[in-house]
Amino acid sequence: MLKGIIFDMDGTLGDTVTLCVEAYRQTTLEVSGRLPAAEEVLGLFGISDRGVLGGLLGMRYDDPALPIDHFVEVYERLHDTLAPTPYEGAVEALRSIKAKGLKVGLLTGKEHYTADPTIARYGMSGLFDLVLTGQPTHNCKDECLLEAMRAWNMAADEILYVGDAPTDIEHCHRVGVRIINAAWGSHAEAEAEACLARNPDYRLTRFSELEPLIIKLLS
Repeated sequence: MLKGIIFDMDGTLGDTVTLCVEAYRQTTLEVSGRLPAAEEVLGLFGISDRGVLGGLLGMRYDDPALPIDHFVEVYERLHDTLAPTPYEGAVEALRSIKAKGLKVGLLTGKEHYTADPTIARYGMSGLFDLVLTGQPTHNCKDECLLEAMRAWNMAADEILYVGDAPTDIEHCHRVGVRIINAAWGSHAEAEAEACLARNPDYRLTRFSELEPLIIKLLS
């Protein structure tokens, strides 16, 4: 029986992938004078804020000189222009899912540096029963899903993850959690083949299809 749903953030609850990419690019330019290509930034996705920033600047993620505060300033500066609102119906869907008695979580590759500003801007503060963030050294979503199971005292088949990336599908399969491949973002078409090759349990191309599927799974 379905008891908990965990959401990814970027590309799942909001179209924030371009925001993330441009914040990294602009920060790297302002700090080092080098403007990395979007593809270089995307190639580092999966690790968290400090990991990506360190990779672009040739610095360790735990270097005290890493300009993480400057990165956050750039991220917030660009937010209202590049990703001002969540996907239509996202906040309402989170509230409706909670009203059905399900636990609702957020599991994002971001760290709190950028997760917190987006949660606040999108009016999602207080809507998550559990917030789990990424690590600067590796993609840890499978580990975080296991952590969620322990925290909620749930089995893998009682949790559903909603995420847009091919790696989300891989990490869910590793721990036996079902996944809805969120294929409604602006980057979904580019990753369609990779996502389909990993055999998600479900694939939706419109956010409006999410709640009806959840209702069906609860029946």
